[in-house]
Amino acid sequence: MPRLSAQANLLKLLLEPYLDSIGYEKEVGTALDAGAGPGVLTSFLMKKNPNLKWMACDISEDMVQYCKLVYPKVDWKVSDVRALDYPDNHFDFIFNSMVLIHIKEPEKALKEFYRVLKPGGKILIHCPNDKSFTGPQVLLDMVAKHATIHPADRFVMEKVPGIMESLGFQLKHRTDFIASNDGNDDKPMVDYPKIHLGMMTGWSMMSFMGHPEGMQDLYSKLQSEYMSNRVKFTIKLETHLYQK
Repeated sequence: MPRLSAQANLLKLLLEPYLDSIGYEKEVGTALDAGAGPGVLTSFLMKKNPNLKWMACDISEDMVQYCKLVYPKVDWKVSDVRALDYPDNHFDFIFNSMVLIHIKEPEKALKEFYRVLKPGGKILIHCPNDKSFTGPQVLLDMVAKHATIHPADRFVMEKVPGIMESLGFQLKHRTDFIASNDGNDDKPMVDYPKIHLGMMTGWSMMSFMGHPEGMQDLYSKLQSEYMSNRVKFTIKLETHLYQK
């Protein structure tokens, strides 16, 4: 949860100008944060546009119980995004951040988003594409290895536009945020649509790749290279706005 919360607080720095660019403050009706995690972005979105009535769900019961206590103004529910516990044509706006790369059969989630959105409703999908990593070969080797071990698809955002079009969604807006580790650890710098993180902040955002079994050797090799030679990297965080 601390890593997810820290990640969400960094994303807020990029989402603020992005939401302004798409006229988010004009959205009205009922909204859903699908796969809300620790609720940091749910709270941010609610404050950014108080005209939307927010509901939120996550597959983790512990996460939802925590969020109910911290963000009581949001209607929380335990629900899998691949089988949403909401009626058809219910929402005017859906937010889905950093979720699709973690689930099997993401097309089921996209079909569910279409089902629960009202005609004319919008969905904002935000997710990284690991194929967009740039950096030395030792980093690219670790990213590629992790993609083979990860139970879901780390490159799913390449497929999302085609799936969304086949479902009947129209792409209204796309921006690729770019995160790099060439900044200052004390304070990330935003040069929209870029965010410059510090070396240690950048490492903490990648550290999850070393957890799965079979990753330890590559992870240790990259860690040694990263700390001794100050390895630089960039990655794209794709942000797509669709309308039903």
